[in-house]
Amino acid sequence: MAGKRRRFKPYELFGRTVNLPDAVARVKGDTLSVPDTCRFCKGAVKMINNAEVYGREFGWPLTYRCECCGARVGTHPGTDIPLGTLADEATQKARKEAHAAFDPIWRGKTPWHRAQAYKALARAMGVRFAHISWFDADECQRIVRLCQSGGLMV
Repeated sequence: MAGKRRRFKPYELFGRTVNLPDAVARVKGDTLSVPDTCRFCKGAVKMINNAEVYGREFGWPLTYRCECCGARVGTHPGTDIPLGTLADEATQKARKEAHAAFDPIWRGKTPWHRAQAYKALARAMGVRFAHISWFDADECQRIVRLCQSGGLMV
């Protein structure tokens, strides 16, 4: 899932400076490739301001959205680096359910616990690195079952 390492050059978009070195440096671990084709409908993906989705800006406004089906993914603050993979409505719903089941395992503890929880999740899912924003709806349902059964502990 990791994208090629690319050089991040600052530029202006929607009245904001994107990819300043300090913002890019805050992005930890592997980064995903910028989507140009939708994984659901094969439509073209373009960068939009999230006000087009929500009616007003929320947080860092850069979002990738499929022009055909509307699947979307936000970006790391200050950058154009995707937070995860494109998500249609079913995937968005499944990711919210996965977070609701998974986050109590580490929330309210130290950052170390969060990192350990994601390492345990990666082992349980049989992948090298894991983040809920990288998984599809079926994988998110598997996360919910793992958490509810006690099969994922830190």
